[in-house]
Amino acid sequence: MLTKIELENFKCFKGRVVFPLRQINLLTGINGNGKSTLLQSLLLMRQSIEHNATTSQIILNGKCINLNSFNDIRNTNNSRKEDIVFKYFYMNKLYEKDVLLLNNPELEEKNDEYIKNTGFIEYCLSENLEDDMVAQIKKIEFFNEIEIYQHLQNQFNSKFYQIYGRCQSRFIEIFKKIWFDFEVSIQDNKEKKIEINGSGTVRDLMPPITEFKLDDKVIIDSSILHQSIFSRIHYISADRLGPQEFYLKSTLTSFPNVGAKGELTVNLLYKKKDDLVNENLCLGEDAKTLATQTEEWLNEIFGGAKVEIPNSDSNILELLFNTNKSKDRFKPANVGFGYHCILPIIVSGLIAQPGDILIVENPEAHIHPKAQSRLAQFLARVSSCGVQVFIESHSDHILNALRIAVLDTIVTPQDLSILYLQQNSEQPVVQIPVQPNGGIEEWPEGFFDQMDKDFSRLFGM
Repeated sequence: MLTKIELENFKCFKGRVVFPLRQINLLTGINGNGKSTLLQSLLLMRQSIEHNATTSQIILNGKCINLNSFNDIRNTNNSRKEDIVFKYFYMNKLYEKDVLLLNNPELEEKNDEYIKNTGFIEYCLSENLEDDMVAQIKKIEFFNEIEIYQHLQNQFNSKFYQIYGRCQSRFIEIFKKIWFDFEVSIQDNKEKKIEINGSGTVRDLMPPITEFKLDDKVIIDSSILHQSIFSRIHYISADRLGPQEFYLKSTLTSFPNVGAKGELTVNLLYKKKDDLVNENLCLGEDAKTLATQTEEWLNEIFGGAKVEIPNSDSNILELLFNTNKSKDRFKPANVGFGYHCILPIIVSGLIAQPGDILIVENPEAHIHPKAQSRLAQFLARVSSCGVQVFIESHSDHILNALRIAVLDTIVTPQDLSILYLQQNSEQPVVQIPVQPNGGIEEWPEGFFDQMDKDFSRLFGM
């Protein structure tokens, strides 16, 4: 999970701006203050990996977003020579099922302890003089530590260990391997970081980590620690595809997703219809498959829904809806527009796996307040299953539904980050805490206060 993002010299952000993050994040604020800019910093990374898993460049125009040239994404108030900086802080908990334990058979019987993996990755991006449609990775700074808790501590006679990777070779030639050695040190030791400079390529935008080993007793699979933060991001843009007469069959990508505009939703739902979804997201007594639960959630949100994709031997798929439980089925153009708008959101939430990121822009588009509230509570349920959720919204119904999700203990106050982006250069981002009862005590000027201002005008309040 990402715990914080820092951006500098990127679009509207001149100096370094900090975004504190949690399991579910609501981005609000007046248009043009940087909500989309934060999300674009993630989407640029995802589409760069999709373009080429082994790369030295950030692709500015791809499957998720198109930001034109490097000159368009740097802050115009800074010198052209200053780097754009993206810094991502992360935290993952690894349970014993993720760890290979050797020479300790008694530990294999316990499954409730964990190893906490935390760190950050900072990217400095510069202009590519040969291609202004990409950003060149000029430097990567990487820090990672592991904390071993509870009964695992006793095996090493220490409160916990911190394991650091230390770079032994520089980023000079075409980058295929960087060799590290590892040392076990005490908590208070000075922070050690890997710094990679020069030209070359890096896989999945992550410095490579070899196997972690402690006293020949615990081996942590590097593939678990080194899962890319950016390769599993589900993204549904505000500009979603409208109803279609038919959909051409297509091959799903290696990372199944609905597409930025929802263009792959019908194909994914058709091919993955029998896949099981997380039990914590299941409604009703029927099957826990993707197809059944998609229909159940549409019914929950709209108070009536049927969705069907008939079997097809041709290269064409049809999507059919109904707003009640009758046997009639209608094409999307003849059903409320909102059904088609939230279908990719529902499908994405149901297929997302723990550790994935789900980004939804303007989930409120084309749906009435009651449906907005229920959709936001669905997204809160998704976040409770280990998926990190980002919502960009201008709807007070979305805000209030997340507050109710806290009240109903679907998520805790510590799971929810409400970020208000304001026109204040000294404090552009305000994190607004939510109380356990769903209350908000700090209510900044401009934060969902227009209704109060309108009522004051109308009724002299």
